Amino acid sequence: MVNHILRKYWKQNLYALLLTAAESGGIIISTVFLAEIMNSLIEQNSESFFSSFVFSFLAWAGALLFGYLRLRYVEKIKQEQIVELKDTIIQKVSESTYSQFHERNANEYISWLTNDINLIEEQGFGHLYSGMSSATLLLFSSIAIFNFHWILLIVSLFLSLLMVLIPRFFKKKLDDRNSTLSSAFEKYVSRVDEWIKGFDSLYSYNRTKMIIEKLSKETLNVKQEKILLRKERTNLYTFIRLTSIVAQYSIILVTGLMTLGGVLSAGAILAIGDLTGNFFGNTSFFIDQVTNFLSALTVSRKMDEFVSEDLNQIESVSDYDFVKAITVKDVSFSYGAKEIKIPDMVFEKGKKYAIIGKSGSGKSTFLNILMKNYPNYHGQIKIDSVELKNIDFTMFRERFSYVPQKNYLFDMSLTENITLEKSYSKERVLQVIEDMSLNEKSITEKETLGVRGTNLSGGQAQRVSLARGFIHAQDVLIIDEGTSSLDPKTAYLIEENILTNKELTVIFVTHHLNDSLKKYFKDVYSFDTN
Repeated sequence: MVNHILRKYWKQNLYALLLTAAESGGIIISTVFLAEIMNSLIEQNSESFFSSFVFSFLAWAGALLFGYLRLRYVEKIKQEQIVELKDTIIQKVSESTYSQFHERNANEYISWLTNDINLIEEQGFGHLYSGMSSATLLLFSSIAIFNFHWILLIVSLFLSLLMVLIPRFFKKKLDDRNSTLSSAFEKYVSRVDEWIKGFDSLYSYNRTKMIIEKLSKETLNVKQEKILLRKERTNLYTFIRLTSIVAQYSIILVTGLMTLGGVLSAGAILAIGDLTGNFFGNTSFFIDQVTNFLSALTVSRKMDEFVSEDLNQIESVSDYDFVKAITVKDVSFSYGAKEIKIPDMVFEKGKKYAIIGKSGSGKSTFLNILMKNYPNYHGQIKIDSVELKNIDFTMFRERFSYVPQKNYLFDMSLTENITLEKSYSKERVLQVIEDMSLNEKSITEKETLGVRGTNLSGGQAQRVSLARGFIHAQDVLIIDEGTSSLDPKTAYLIEENILTNKELTVIFVTHHLNDSLKKYFKDVYSFDTN
């Protein structure tokens, strides 16, 4: 995925390379003029000294200017590519089916979009652009060294080849450490989510110290993995730098011998010292940066697999019209060796139905099948004459609305939470708010409902969830224990408002059916025989 983004932004990255090359060229040109400065001093040539001094200074000034432009531009395109990376993952998540999304823990996606992306930004893109600088300095240093004498370049290239071999002994360990750290981050995020969200339960039993106990272990694990990763990076960096210093002094020795032999001028020793410092220093930096960049790419492999998945492979494109009835016949679903059989049922258009049964009787399994969350069921579920499996998932969700047991509200206004920013008339929204008994100032005047509805009571949050399902339903409204948190009077009023809607087919799932509401149901299906 990172490679794909780099190819997509090749023009911007090429421009970044040109700015980097201009900066590096200025630095090396300035260094080359040091030899002329030294030679002019030895020869007592003031004119040559001042001209060389001015050219050296101007070259450095140009390098500073291009360096300033490079830093600003690189940060801009780096952030653009990171945003592209995040957007690609988010888009794939949003396009996933229920079963595809739940193949992974939700915290894994969170970890990708936080820890792993940060690692790719800092260690991946960061080292990529630093590597550009090292590569261009290395190139211009080579040209400058060759300009002094070809023997110096041959010796430099031979020594740099030895430096290139060093990372081979460290890359696998770096890859393993990066992967292990990524896994540690994922586990840490999952545990933080689990125990921080459990604060209220722990507080009730005076056991909040468990948060410290449980999270400290994961924090220490992440810390240890970071230390081990840094250790491997330090080992690599130290060996490369050591080789670089030995190589640099070897070239200075060769230059000195050539100067003593009259092959090079005395001023060359000064420039060669700086040039070889640039050459070997940037060789070591470049090797380190490339190794770390490639190591960072291993972190993106999990994301690459996810993004490359065919997310719609089980979906079809069949249209359907719900005119008569939904028929459920000989349906079963297996959880491993356990098979759950679903009673035969018929849901006629516009009629109201109740499904009752104890916990574990298969009610939730049936709802997941009916909402196309569990596609691998056996038997037949037909909407009129069209098999449920053959109906396009997106089209299906536009017509079927499901209110789950667990409410999930967003940090948005009441209206936004109900409509999910879908376009409805103001009159329609206000009517739904009234039908779901949400027209209280304590609710309507809130700017936002808080993350997961923290600004509301449990009953208020459940009413918002019911309103959301009610307004989105076109053909069928399915409610799974949707009024369990409401007081009996409010629950009755809301259920009656839903059941008296003549257009909707309504399926209520409940443990206990209100006797006063039985008159509204055409049939009550029991799952207790399961």
